[in-house]
Amino acid sequence: MITEDEKVRARIHLGYPNFASQATFSLGIPAALQTAFITEGAFTKILPQAEGRFRIILARMDAIECQIEANTENVEATKIGEIELRENAFEQLLKRYRYWQGTLANMLGVLPNPFDFREGLGAGYNGGGGINIPVIQ
Repeated sequence: MITEDEKVRARIHLGYPNFASQATFSLGIPAALQTAFITEGAFTKILPQAEGRFRIILARMDAIECQIEANTENVEATKIGEIELRENAFEQLLKRYRYWQGTLANMLGVLPNPFDFREGLGAGYNGGGGINIPVIQ
């Protein structure tokens, strides 16, 4: 059975809020709850045989997140003695994180939150967000 702590971690990794209600509305519907509603239902549908894999995916995503934090001091350095740091290390970590985020989303049958404001995830730093509706004049 998926624990409450695991649900919290999965919500974080998928970019969903960890609170009961959302006051933001889009077209008369609670914006962040449309997709979160589907995610919450998916937690109860995970097959018992898939729970181990679910935990492995969460652990991998946790590890990448820890690596991003652990590498914070490397932001200032480009070379330390003979050691040269990779310029695109953050982008490479995000690429791996997005891979596992997609794997987690596939397992749950949901989409990562399109309103996620983290850089490189969701619509936050990827050029906007919202809904594109053509205007006919």
